[in-house]
Amino acid sequence: MSKHILVVDDNPLNRMVFKVILNNWLNITTSFANNGAEGIEILKNQSIDLILMDLQMPVMDGFEMTIAIRNQEAGLKNSFVPIIAVSTDEMETTRQRVLDIGMNDYMSKPVDQNTLYQKVNLLLY
Repeated sequence: MSKHILVVDDNPLNRMVFKVILNNWLNITTSFANNGAEGIEILKNQSIDLILMDLQMPVMDGFEMTIAIRNQEAGLKNSFVPIIAVSTDEMETTRQRVLDIGMNDYMSKPVDQNTLYQKVNLLLY
């Protein structure tokens, strides 16, 4: 069964890296958003199985988007979508905040393809 992953990242190079990695996986489709506000709109209009979320973005950052999702601002069914934070910020306080606001996991950039695969598999299957 096909799964749909939403990548929310304001950096075009990061989005391209995710696209290259994810397009090589079987039964995965992807959508991309430049910031949290775009991500919320995509969630309202498409069925998303998992979100890969940058934390630092203009307009609406990853923290704000996660809080909005968990508060059902993208709909009730989306309020439980698994979210993995993907960030260059490796401080323990950031990792803890990510979990405290309801993200499911955290990984650091640059993205390691094997780690990404393991984390996505764990949350989707």
